[in-house]
Amino acid sequence: MNEQNISLLIRHIAGSKKGQVEKFSVASTPEIRIGRGLDNDVSFDPVKEDTISRDHCRIVQDSINPERFYITDSQSKNGTFVNDVKTAGKTELFAGDIVKLGKDGPSFEFDLDPRPQSHIKKTRIIDAVAAKETKIHTATDLPKATSEKTPPAKEGIGKNTMQHMIRESEKKSKTGLVITIIAVLLLVSTGGYLLFKNQKVKEIVHVTDPKTTFTPTEIAKASQDKVIYIEMAWKLTSTASSEEMYHVYYPVVQDKKIVGYQGGYTQNDQGAIVPMLVTKGDYLKSFGNYDGIELDLIASAGSGSGFVVDDRGFIATNRHVASNWLTSFRFQDYAFPGVLIEPNQNGQLAPAWDKQISREMVGEWVPGNDKRYTGVNTYLDVTFANNSQRTPAKIVRISSTHDVAMIKIDLPEALPKVELYDSYDEIAPGDATIVMGYPGIAPAQLVLKRSQDVFNTNANITSVPVPTISTGNVGRMVRGSEKNSKIDDYKSTFGDYYQLTINSTGGGNSGGPMFDDKGRVVGVFSAGKWEPGTAISFAVPIKYVMELMGRQEVIK
Repeated sequence: MNEQNISLLIRHIAGSKKGQVEKFSVASTPEIRIGRGLDNDVSFDPVKEDTISRDHCRIVQDSINPERFYITDSQSKNGTFVNDVKTAGKTELFAGDIVKLGKDGPSFEFDLDPRPQSHIKKTRIIDAVAAKETKIHTATDLPKATSEKTPPAKEGIGKNTMQHMIRESEKKSKTGLVITIIAVLLLVSTGGYLLFKNQKVKEIVHVTDPKTTFTPTEIAKASQDKVIYIEMAWKLTSTASSEEMYHVYYPVVQDKKIVGYQGGYTQNDQGAIVPMLVTKGDYLKSFGNYDGIELDLIASAGSGSGFVVDDRGFIATNRHVASNWLTSFRFQDYAFPGVLIEPNQNGQLAPAWDKQISREMVGEWVPGNDKRYTGVNTYLDVTFANNSQRTPAKIVRISSTHDVAMIKIDLPEALPKVELYDSYDEIAPGDATIVMGYPGIAPAQLVLKRSQDVFNTNANITSVPVPTISTGNVGRMVRGSEKNSKIDDYKSTFGDYYQLTINSTGGGNSGGPMFDDKGRVVGVFSAGKWEPGTAISFAVPIKYVMELMGRQEVIK
């Protein structure tokens, strides 16, 4: 057997890696390290597989006989089992052996490719002596007498003798049956006791295990495939006609020459100042033959983050990422100062140049709050970490009260998902928090992909998203409303958020998960305020995402 050609196979049959096969060349890796540590050859999910030790066990090739392999437990907390027997010291492995990491932990099958002759199971031999001792002989089994070697029997077996033999046989059979029943009862009671004892031991190990938190590095590694990059663009359309909506800009004329433009604004029924919007099809009806008017499409584009909450492709993110028209609109700098539009003496709408409009007068205008308009995503694409393939998504649900939304992608495979934990009633200032996402200020990673399509030979330059992890603490809980024995009610002007002390987040992180130090998602990163030397961020409690995942009664 050529030692250089042997490959060691780890076939995972239970646990978070079920269905995976890991292959190692024995020539280059004579020792396989197994555990939750990042430097292991076989590394398990540090969050899901918390019963496995960092350095749990090792598989080593014999230095003298290359066809022999041994497994050694590395003083793990919950032990290593080979074929359901706990190992003590060095235990030899054979192809087909089942290894469990802990009594109830994940398991894998050990194998070699190709299997050496010494690892092929030997033929099972029946114990001939035991079979001979337990066989009941009858008269027909007795050897026949021959004249050459065996003298003829002087007497035959009489009737009384035969009856005595039958009675003795029946007595032995009854005794054996009683002994068998007693043995079965003893095995059942012993097994029940051992099962009860093992359960107790398991509980004690779980309670006394000091490893209850994870480092940001461990959380990032476990969650990288679950945090996704979102790119979007949208435009505002007319609810009635589905035509695109445009902001009207009026020319500023001096000496019969256009020297600039000012955005047109009007006053709605509630007295608020809002932009003057028209479609291309009806602006002439509204403004007559007013020369020089320019139209600016109400639209926007950007990027954000999200995380998989269901293996069927459901992704949580911010409302202002999935449906940006339901958040305050960011006007271009040239939109101000603007001019108020009013009916003139002829009843036609015209600028009142003496009535200038500032950004502060418009305030936080939300396009989607006006029922005459609706937003439409021109694209909503998601991309997984370190990947260049975009996948279209669709909006599933939008919260009417909080900055959270649910979108979905359709893929044939089941997706890895995060663990959600509602910590609303127990989270406190000072608790550690980790935010993961794709801030826009991070350097872009670009790849060139040459087309292999004869009908489209253009090369493609695509950005590849790489997630960023930001660490900090909960600085304050901003409760949206609350009642207790001392107050009847109060309401926050800002909303229901966790205030965070994190400095490295930014635009693009919106919709990314906020983890606690146990690797559970407890919030959704939503917004931030950055000033020189100071940064305050905000996250929406995860309870509001969990509400979107089911039905919530608001009236009993």
